[in-house]
This record gives sequence, C-alpha cells and structure tokens, in this order.
Amino acid sequence: MFLSEILHNFELVKLNLTIRQGILLLLIVFGLITGGVTYFTVRYFWGLDVEKEYLDDRDDMVILASQIETGLDRGDEDPFRFVEATALIQAKDENFSYMLRDSAGIVVSPPFMAGKKIPIKHFEARTKDGFGGMARVWGYDCFVIFYPLSHHPYELVAVYDYNYVFGDEARTLRVFTFLMLGIFLAVALLTWFWLTPVLESSFARRQRAEDELRVAHDLQQKAVTHDFDVDPRFEIHAELRAMKDVGGDIYLCGSLGEKLFFTIGDVSDKGTAAAFMMFMLSSFIRSRVQEGVSLDVLMGEVNRLICKNPEYEMFCTLFMGFIDLDTLEMEFCNAGHTRTLIDGEFLAQDPQLIAGIVPDYVWHTQKLQLHHGAGLLLYTDGVTEARDESRALFGEARLQAWMKQRPAGTSCREDCEDLLQTLASFRGKAKQNDDIAIMSIKIK
Repeated sequence: MFLSEILHNFELVKLNLTIRQGILLLLIVFGLITGGVTYFTVRYFWGLDVEKEYLDDRDDMVILASQIETGLDRGDEDPFRFVEATALIQAKDENFSYMLRDSAGIVVSPPFMAGKKIPIKHFEARTKDGFGGMARVWGYDCFVIFYPLSHHPYELVAVYDYNYVFGDEARTLRVFTFLMLGIFLAVALLTWFWLTPVLESSFARRQRAEDELRVAHDLQQKAVTHDFDVDPRFEIHAELRAMKDVGGDIYLCGSLGEKLFFTIGDVSDKGTAAAFMMFMLSSFIRSRVQEGVSLDVLMGEVNRLICKNPEYEMFCTLFMGFIDLDTLEMEFCNAGHTRTLIDGEFLAQDPQLIAGIVPDYVWHTQKLQLHHGAGLLLYTDGVTEARDESRALFGEARLQAWMKQRPAGTSCREDCEDLLQTLASFRGKAKQNDDIAIMSIKIK
C-alpha cells in the first residue's frame, strides 16, 4: 500500500514509534495543514471584504476626517461635533456609525462611547490608508475601519453591524470552515478505525517476512563453505550471487582423509523456501559425507529426503565428486546439473535424473583421471541462462570461450570474480534472472 510504504520509509521502528503513534503524527500534521488552509482562506476573503467596504466609504471618511482636522486646526470648542452628529443620525439605523478615538485607543466621541476602548479582536486586514477588523462595540460583534487623521493623534472609526455588512460572506466562510472540519474528522475517523488496523496487519506481515529473510540469509551463509583452505595441494574458491535476498544455490567442499569432496547444486525455487531447503540438504550432505557414504548412495538418500518433503514442491540438481589426493582420480555423480568444465572442455557425463522427482531412482557414478595443473569450473544454470537486454542467453559456448581465454596463472578467486563481471557486462541493464553459484578448483 502507498501509505504503508511512506510509513515504512520513515523507519518508524528506528524512531521507536508504533503504527498508531505514526498515524497520530500524520493526523496532527494533516490537521495543521487543514487548519492552515482554512485560516488563510478566511483571512484572504476577509481582507478582500475589508478593502471593498473601505473603498465604498472612503470618500465619506475622507470628507469627515477633513472637517474634524479643520476644526482642530481652528481651535473649535467642539471639533468632534461632525462625528457626534453623524453618529447620532446613523445610530438610528443601528447598522452604521462613526466614532473618533485617540492614539491610546480611547473613544473621545460620541459622548455615549467616550472613555471606552475599541480593541481589535481578530481578522485584522490592512487597507490603503488604514486597517480594519472585528471589534466588540455596544456588546455586539462589529466590523470597524480605522482611518488615521493626517496630522492629529486621532483615528476616525467607521463602525458597521457585522451581520448587516458581512452576513452572506460570514455564512459562506462558516460553511467552508465546517466543511473543512468535517473533511478532517472524516479522514481522521476513517484512518484511525479502518486504515490503522490494515496498516498494522500489513506491517506485521512485512516484519514477519523480513524476519524470515534474515533467518534464511543466516541459514544460507551457514549452508555454504567459507573456508577454502582445505588442502595445500588444491586451490579452491567459490562465489554465490542470489537473485533475491536469499537463494537456493549451494556449494560445499572439504577434505576427508585422502579425498577431497566437493558439490554444487541448485534448488528449483527461489527465496526463503529455497534457502531452507538448501540448508537442510547442506547439513544432510555434510553429515553423510563425514560418515563415509559413497556418492551413489548419498545421491539416493538426498533424493528421498527431498521427496519426503512434498510441501516444498521442489527438486534439486546436484553435482558431487571425490578427488583422490594421491592418484588424482575423480569420482563424480551428476543429478541433472550443468556440465562441468575441465581445462576449457565440457566433462563427458551420462545424463541422469534430477533429485526430488522419483523416490526410487538409482544413480551411478563415473570416474575421470585428472592431472597436476588441471582446472575445474562448476556452476549453476544462472550462469549459462543469464540473459542480456535482448533476451539472448549467455550459453555454454560463451562460457567455454571465456574459460579458454583466461590467462595461465590466475587464481581461483580471480577466475570467479572475472566470470561474475563478464556476466554483469553481458546482461547490461537487464536484471539478474536466476541465482548464480560458481566454484573453481585447481590442482597444483
């Protein structure tokens, strides 16, 4: 889910936040955004209304302010009589009136308001010459516009009945405000009571999958050989590149008295299930080899082990071999695995069935005499079946040509790393389409 990905990318676990805490945090952010949009929208339209009303009455206010200032300049006994017269006339309408206040905000005229303050409550908006806002006058919410006199410390105040002037606008803004509040509450309730449990379930599944991958990765690392210094007369190195986080390829090698044992295999599936199967087979093969079981018997036992676990619905290709350390004779058994390369040539071998298909199938072994300086390359089908951007296969021919052109004296590690780089160059922008395992063995 999109939101699930967002929350996961925030790494709530590292922030020590639960899903509900994360959702609550997002709802708070969403509420602040909704409130901000509502507030600034109301402020914007309020400012337009203040400017409109001011422009409508500006000429009258300018004339009245001029009359007041003329009276103040002449030193009239009552320079505010124009305000008082206008206020008394307009007060009859109960919708509009004028007042005058000093620099401290104290009303000086008309007399019935003298000595009182007109504080701005909220929604202050600037006009060209003054500003307007909400004020509490006569116990009512009023709309006021302040027009400062040019050279006297007074402000002319136009007082309007708020509902008379802004009734329609107020209702519209009130509807808009409640609409935004309703949207926020709907989203909050839907998120908290429906989406949150869904996300918690999704996160739980994802966490279980990550835990399984972690366990499978650990099993995969335990299933393959890491120490290749098994005998000074041999040089060995192997590399594993899983297509997913974990894969189903396997390789093992080790010294058993006067024999060198090695195997490479490919479980049919990918991912966690294949890794578990690979670990099970690796443990079983190691145990039986240590007990001295022959290759044909061991292959039959591995086959029956896979067949006894039908819930995995997997099969496995395997190549297993022993090399006598004294005579350099190699005995090997192949269960449907890719052809081994020896000194740049494919090993001649009898075709035999892959393991995990027929429980009672019997494998037989073959023998080959090796020599000092011989080099073996074992690999899984992720090598030969690698595809480039045009879907062309890397194939056995390219693999054989690569091995033949390798210079003498290169180490097994260098060979494995170079082959991996060659495959990456061949694929180009195409993704790896299968697990890759490579084992290089050289007789000194």
